[in-house]
Amino acid sequence: MEGKLVEVEIDPAKPYENWFIFRDRIVSNCKNSIVLVDITTMTREAIWLTLYNCRLVSSETHFIYFRPQGYTTEWISRDPGKPRLLYKMSGIAQLGLPTLLIVTGGYDIQRLDSLIYNFEPKTTILYFQDSENERNRDIVEKCQELFKSKYNVRLIYKYNPYDIQKSYNQIVEKLSEIEIGTNGTYFDNYNIILNSLGAKTSALTLFKLWLNYPQLALSYIPSKEYNKEYSYGTGEAYFGKVEE
Repeated sequence: MEGKLVEVEIDPAKPYENWFIFRDRIVSNCKNSIVLVDITTMTREAIWLTLYNCRLVSSETHFIYFRPQGYTTEWISRDPGKPRLLYKMSGIAQLGLPTLLIVTGGYDIQRLDSLIYNFEPKTTILYFQDSENERNRDIVEKCQELFKSKYNVRLIYKYNPYDIQKSYNQIVEKLSEIEIGTNGTYFDNYNIILNSLGAKTSALTLFKLWLNYPQLALSYIPSKEYNKEYSYGTGEAYFGKVEE
């Protein structure tokens, strides 16, 4: 059977229109199907819109991600825009509660800085990849120094973005803790916003978190300029089924 190629053009600056584009194309082509989503070059927003709509049409959804062979030391993105919550995945805010921002961080310090600045959370929890890679160590050290002094961020942890279940469990365990100085957990005490800036697989972890705790919100922060040369080659592949 010969497959067909369907090309869909979207505008990252028009999230409202993109919502309906994703919904219509997935309903037309993926209903009651087995779907493989290659997230390698997708934006996090596109990943979440795809996964949401695949669930909507009862598709069995799998993912594949090809890790880059390597990275350059060049800049990643410039001129970040304002962060936005995703349609249908923006959580359930409780009046009177402060904001908690959870970010799976990566090499893009500028976007992370803009994210914290714009949301103005009372508390921020950052997760960085647990790696002996020299660049990764440098980034974590820079972030600890910058965000502790600038925003008083103290909750900074390491995790494995390629182990979705383990990283999911790690975040849930943290949010289920009694917050120091209170009688409630982080789940109880905050309106929680999630954002992925680390490895693309961390977007799957946060989607799984949202599926199980739909009161949480998924957010995306675009940039007006991206460096297409910051990574190169095709490295190890990660794949699996998207599950709750």
